[in-house]
Amino acid sequence: MTIQSELPWLTFDCYDTLVRYSEGKADALANIVRKKGGDKKAVDAAQQAFEESEKNLQLGPFQPLNNILRSSLHSSLNLVGIEGFLEDEEFIIEAVRAAEPFPDVLPVLRDLKQDHRLAILSNSEPDIIRYTTIRLGIIFDAVVLASQAKCYKPSEKMFYALFERIGAAPGDVTHIAQSFYHDMRVAKDVGVGRRIWVNRYYRSGDLTYTPDVELHDLSGIRDVLVPR
Repeated sequence: MTIQSELPWLTFDCYDTLVRYSEGKADALANIVRKKGGDKKAVDAAQQAFEESEKNLQLGPFQPLNNILRSSLHSSLNLVGIEGFLEDEEFIIEAVRAAEPFPDVLPVLRDLKQDHRLAILSNSEPDIIRYTTIRLGIIFDAVVLASQAKCYKPSEKMFYALFERIGAAPGDVTHIAQSFYHDMRVAKDVGVGRRIWVNRYYRSGDLTYTPDVELHDLSGIRDVLVPR
């Protein structure tokens, strides 16, 4: 067994944990609505409809993320009486590809890479996530995507695909994520050893699924990791 294979696993959600997914997507949608004459009320309604559509589609029969983004865009624009075109679809997808890392992320990932194996577990697909991993500046030891598991978090199947891919028992994994809905609850249900909640948006959690650690960014994560 090599030294590398003995290093502990840290698994990360990507969108809204490592990069500004929701912010970039919302800004792009607002830009589209305003460009087509929509006011603030239309922007707010479109953004709410987009989020609801994206969530519902991810719970249905599997389809790639880019299809879900395109469908959610048209649903949200139709709601506010705006017609969407192919160029609008591409604008939204490009906004997701271009999502920037949070300021705390890059130095923390470089530091953790020295003595951990790092994996991403993401509701994404290769043609989108590859732009993100380039921006994150390190080579991850594993990247497990919805497009491979043919489902989206919060499906337990996503986590089982992760465990199989990294060859680790759930109890040996530390999972780090921003979303209670997508990650914290299901990570407990499948027996993940430690759950670190990166509560970037200061939201209320769920007492039934209280995480092992709560942080508001990644800058303090080294201090809460279990020493080897």
